[in-house]
Amino acid sequence: MSAHLKRIATHIWILSAFLALVLSVKAFGQDEAVNYRFMFYNTENLFDIFDDPAIDDDEYTPEGELHWSFTRYRKKLNNIARVITSVGGWEYPDVIGLCEVENFQTLMDLTTQTPMKNAGYRIIHENSPDQRGIDVAMLYKPERMTLLSQKLLPVGDGTSWTSRDILLCMFGVRQDTLSVIVCHWPSRSGGAASSAPRRDIAAKILRNAVDSLQRTYNEPKILIMGDFNDEPTDNSLSSILKAKKYGDNPAANGLFNLSYNDLVAGRGTLVHTEINKTWYAFDQIIVAGALLGNNKLSVKPPKTLIFSQDWLIQNGRPFRTYQGPRYLGGFSDHLPVFLDMVIKP
Repeated sequence: MSAHLKRIATHIWILSAFLALVLSVKAFGQDEAVNYRFMFYNTENLFDIFDDPAIDDDEYTPEGELHWSFTRYRKKLNNIARVITSVGGWEYPDVIGLCEVENFQTLMDLTTQTPMKNAGYRIIHENSPDQRGIDVAMLYKPERMTLLSQKLLPVGDGTSWTSRDILLCMFGVRQDTLSVIVCHWPSRSGGAASSAPRRDIAAKILRNAVDSLQRTYNEPKILIMGDFNDEPTDNSLSSILKAKKYGDNPAANGLFNLSYNDLVAGRGTLVHTEINKTWYAFDQIIVAGALLGNNKLSVKPPKTLIFSQDWLIQNGRPFRTYQGPRYLGGFSDHLPVFLDMVIKP
């Protein structure tokens, strides 16, 4: 055999060996359990600097009351990216639920103009009819899960008021299906009691969506995350949505609030008032019982974790971007929550 043919044969052998190695690694990976991380974060007004005449965003412009500048916007993006990166640890979270984002462009800037640019996230976002223009959104890794469908569930009474839509997405995850829902329920503006009926309406809309999934699919796997502006024991969550405290032998079609223990332990994700510095557990993750127990796709351990670091806290509360009109340069007035899920072969 000539030297030229020997070189060709050697190259073919190396290529064949490399392909065999790749295929064997891929096959081996399918036989192993895989961990997934899900997180939710209220970003506290992630606005760009441009005026949108269709929404009430005037204060978040350079000429507005808050003097929102390009420099402050860039710092905000990098702050959020730092939080997301830290929650991910060695790997970025697989799915990120977000709220209080103004538009698709802010999400593009977050995922392409910060250290997150190499994470490869896909964006799920549609504009909501919220008067301030703040929306819910989702980021996910397409190499880890496949988006099968997405839809918005309008929130409002149909006549006098509207709020942020509820975002419902279905994913294919290693030959299984997972529904992920992101919420940002109506605020407590005007008082908790007077605003409660609006959150009750949001809870009914979400409950109807869960019932529809459970009528359509056999014991569907559902993960709900969001800022509910209510705590786990409030009427909207405990009675209308019927999200209960996790216990042994959970019913597959039940809903279980994995943030309940945070409330009991006095842990929270935001401080709602300046005076008493009380922590509230408004940011929560709720799952269907089909995700609990010894199933192929399951939450391990069966609880939500609040991500809190010293650099995220200032004066006993989350280090936020603004306190009233005063610019602080922090991260958000909320702490993020996350949970881990394991998918067995």
